[in-house]
Amino acid sequence: VRRLLGEKAVAAAKAVKYEGAGTVEFIMDDETQQFYFMEMNTRLQVEHPVTEMITNTDLVQWQLEVAAGNRLPKLQNEIVCTGHAFEARIYAENPENGFLPDTGRLVHLATPQPSSDVRVETGVQTGDVISVYYDPMIAKLVVRGEDRQAALRVLRKALAEYEIVGLHTNIGFLRRLAESPDFIAAKVETGFINKHLDELFPPVAQPSAESIVQAALAHVIDSSTKAALSTHGGLASPWAAIDSFRLNAFGSQTTTLAYGDHQYTAKVRVVGNGMYSVCVTSKSGDKIAEFHNVQPLWEPLPGGVGSTSAGGHLRALLNDRLCASNVVFNDKDSSITVFDQGRVAVFKVPVPQYFDDAGAASPGSVTAPMSCKIVQVMVEPGTEVEQNAPLVVLEAMKMEHVIKAPKAGKIASVYYKVGDLVEEGKNLVAFENE
Repeated sequence: VRRLLGEKAVAAAKAVKYEGAGTVEFIMDDETQQFYFMEMNTRLQVEHPVTEMITNTDLVQWQLEVAAGNRLPKLQNEIVCTGHAFEARIYAENPENGFLPDTGRLVHLATPQPSSDVRVETGVQTGDVISVYYDPMIAKLVVRGEDRQAALRVLRKALAEYEIVGLHTNIGFLRRLAESPDFIAAKVETGFINKHLDELFPPVAQPSAESIVQAALAHVIDSSTKAALSTHGGLASPWAAIDSFRLNAFGSQTTTLAYGDHQYTAKVRVVGNGMYSVCVTSKSGDKIAEFHNVQPLWEPLPGGVGSTSAGGHLRALLNDRLCASNVVFNDKDSSITVFDQGRVAVFKVPVPQYFDDAGAASPGSVTAPMSCKIVQVMVEPGTEVEQNAPLVVLEAMKMEHVIKAPKAGKIASVYYKVGDLVEEGKNLVAFENE
């Protein structure tokens, strides 16, 4: 099959007298093994690193050589394929919301360590913005192994080492995909996702007690450090400390963390110099876990106070387990993300109710499902609409999305005009109260 695909691709190029780098696409029937021509692109495709990894070639250099009128560095019979390679596209998108693209600032970005078997191609770094104007791809993660199973092991490890905070990504989805038994067995076709929805989109598992404790400890330590430094010109002062110090007694701080629909309370009590005990309870007050004599080591991530990256590396012995995690704070959504050796947990620090109500969607309003640009507004205040009537057309990542009326009614307000940029969750249109 590989030989036939190559012969047909060359025949297509020769038929139009094409010279240069090109990519011919086919689609194959997985039952009959028959393949069919789809299209030819007169350029390298985004998947070309897969070929480079198993042939030890540089196709971009080859493309330039051909364009300059030079001979190819190797003939076809001199190319040797070794091993197996995968490419995973790291995207700013939300798989749980129909894979809609996301935009925003990369508050934290850490990639796997590149090697001869791991390649990361990206053009962004911590602090950069993924905007509505370009494709939402953050990076290409390309891995190689001696065979398919070995390459999958490398892929799973690399995905577990990828850390992004600031917007939704497909990393968790890719990890579940790479762990799917049918994917491992190469039983893959275009309907794979729909056939494995329960496996690829499982119910959200509850966080471990260790993750809750790490988030709480990081929150307490970081808050204390920032308060001392920010109020005294960068010089630590005991008068600004909020580390629960008490004369003749041990102080404590209580941190509330939300995880989906669940809420946890972590009471962090000082029991010595740099030593804590932590008790985790559920919203109903039931004790989940308790950890004694915890001596966390906290090292701020590069950037420090006021930078686009806020957080640190936390090491702590929690009962019998040594935890070493990166903990990242995102002020935009009041979240704390714990990256604990391949496990990821995202907590929200509840904001005061009066503040939360101020940013809540108004009753009867239609909100933006993603950050976007307004390209067409089809209604105005006073317009009577039927259910499913188009209201607004949005553009994000080179795609248009039509927002339709969730019910019949009269439009009370239209909040944006054509050309405006809108953040995810903002009110677009409001209906009159019935």
